[in-house]
Amino acid sequence: MADQVICALSELFHRWMTYQQQCGRLVTCPADESRSSPCCGYSETPLQWAPVMRDPVGHLNNIAEALECSFHPAIHAYYGAAFSGPMTFSFKGLKVSLVQPWNEDDFVRLQENLVAHVLMLKKLKLPITFFLATVPDEQQVISLDNESGQVILEQLGRQQRWVLAEDLPTFLRRLSPLLG
Repeated sequence: MADQVICALSELFHRWMTYQQQCGRLVTCPADESRSSPCCGYSETPLQWAPVMRDPVGHLNNIAEALECSFHPAIHAYYGAAFSGPMTFSFKGLKVSLVQPWNEDDFVRLQENLVAHVLMLKKLKLPITFFLATVPDEQQVISLDNESGQVILEQLGRQQRWVLAEDLPTFLRRLSPLLG
């Protein structure tokens, strides 16, 4: 599963960058110098950025152990495979912004947010999910269901969920790039 997620992410990044270039869009790094990233400076123009695959791949084992639960293998690959800036897509007409770490510090902050999210779900006695992307409605988020591996649109803090794809690679392959 992890290899399929990494491959789908790599293909998605390529599709998104190709689309930006075809539209004449220059993808630039944030101006905040304190947030340097391996994504910046991939070309002769240091202001440009591109997603970068990580080697070795990061993992979330430390927070899974701390939370005393096992994480679906797809979530380790999704968050550990790359560093990336903000990327926007369409999924069946729904605007989707992927959540990806920008650098190693961001990866640590992301893990802290995942812990808080899981603790909130446990407190509410809801099934464990991991957020993958945001949507325009701030009360909803696209997540990975930890048990089934399905990608869902969920209402935050509620039981309401809609299945978007049977697995993460399928979801990633169905995303259509939008201008970022």
